[in-house]
Amino acid sequence: MLTNRMSLDDHVKKINLAKSKVKNSIFEMAEAITNAVNQLDNQQKDLAQKLGMSRGTLSKWIAIGSNQSLMNMKNSVPESFDTLYQLSSLDKQYHKFYGKTEGHKNFLKLFKDNLVTPFSQRKDISKILKLHKEKINKPTKNFKYLNNENELSNTNYKGKSEIKLKVLIKSKLFFNTIVVVPLQEQLNHWRKSDLFQEINVEYPLGDLQNKDQSIFQVCLIKVRGEDLDLGIKALNSWGYNYNKVLTPKQPKSSFIDMSSDFFVLIGSNSKIKKENFIMRSDETIDLIGYAQKIGEQPYLFVGEKINVKDWIYCVG
Repeated sequence: MLTNRMSLDDHVKKINLAKSKVKNSIFEMAEAITNAVNQLDNQQKDLAQKLGMSRGTLSKWIAIGSNQSLMNMKNSVPESFDTLYQLSSLDKQYHKFYGKTEGHKNFLKLFKDNLVTPFSQRKDISKILKLHKEKINKPTKNFKYLNNENELSNTNYKGKSEIKLKVLIKSKLFFNTIVVVPLQEQLNHWRKSDLFQEINVEYPLGDLQNKDQSIFQVCLIKVRGEDLDLGIKALNSWGYNYNKVLTPKQPKSSFIDMSSDFFVLIGSNSKIKKENFIMRSDETIDLIGYAQKIGEQPYLFVGEKINVKDWIYCVG
């Protein structure tokens, strides 16, 4: 009597085919979401709501879909969504620590040495991430100076302190209010490189945010009119929602070209309350004064040396 029972090998073949379809579906969805976000400027919140997912989950899909290393190695990576997100995080960590070229080489080496295979699980990637974080968090002379000389901690800030960005990132300090004045050379570099969408990979100010999202956090960035789009991309890459732009006083009643004038973009982790505060100019002291009115301590100023009580400044 004939039966429709399949052999073990037949079942394995059928299941593996289904697994392959699952992985392809994950990449297809990640790519679709990433393309949508790139085309729908400042509508991530609306997109997440219509898709029925949280913004955190949407960000994970974007992290996968925007990672070219993963998108180019679909056959070599695991099929789990969580594992793919972990790999995208690991790739970013490598880029931040080793630089773009060496970071990419180190990431590919994981696959070459079979430390990551299509059968790797989330716990396997978590172990690699943990080892990497232990490596970058080893005390350095600069970090020792940061702790012993300036006695900085999350609860004890000294004003008028200068810290290099790389050291600040490793210090595990956090800030609720950040003002950024990037050099034009830095803006040009972001625009020309492939970091236009992932500025936080190279300039990880997002790592300096307070992890407690229930606390209001705000970021101000000063850019020229010709770089407004890049300023918004920077805010989004650092994890802030673009809220509004403060414009310079227009000298004429008609429309004029203001591409060379400075604007101040404001982003936050939640909606800014209505206020009547005025920023009189784009000078540093006015930037600081306005930031103090709308934001909360701790304060960080990135891009210039300042000498203001309760503020830390970061250059380099």
